[in-house]
Amino acid sequence: MKCKVGDIAKIIMSIRPENIGKKVAVDTLIGHFKQGDTFDFRGVECTAQITDFYWWVSSETYSLTNILGDTPKAYIPDSWLEPLTRIKVRKTATEEVDISA
Repeated sequence: MKCKVGDIAKIIMSIRPENIGKKVAVDTLIGHFKQGDTFDFRGVECTAQITDFYWWVSSETYSLTNILGDTPKAYIPDSWLEPLTRIKVRKTATEEVDISA
C-alpha cells in the first residue's frame, strides 16, 4: 500500500475526472477487494472498480464528486492515490537586539 491512515494524498486516478488532482485526508482502511466486489461501508453501497486496498477519504477544502453529486467523503483504491511528501521544515530562532540602548 502506498498510503497510511493520517496521510494527505492527491487523487491521481478517478472514474470522475473532476476529482483528479484534489487533495484528501486518508481516514480509514476499508479492506482489500477484487474488481466487481460489492461491499457496504458506513451505509454506502460500494463497488470495487479494480482489485486493490480501498480507503475512506475526506476533503475539507475541496468537495469530491460522485454519481449523486458533491460529497465530502468517498472510497477510493490505494493505487489511485499519491501520498504527498512530508516536508520537514527547520526553524531557526532569531532574536532582535536593540543596539541603541
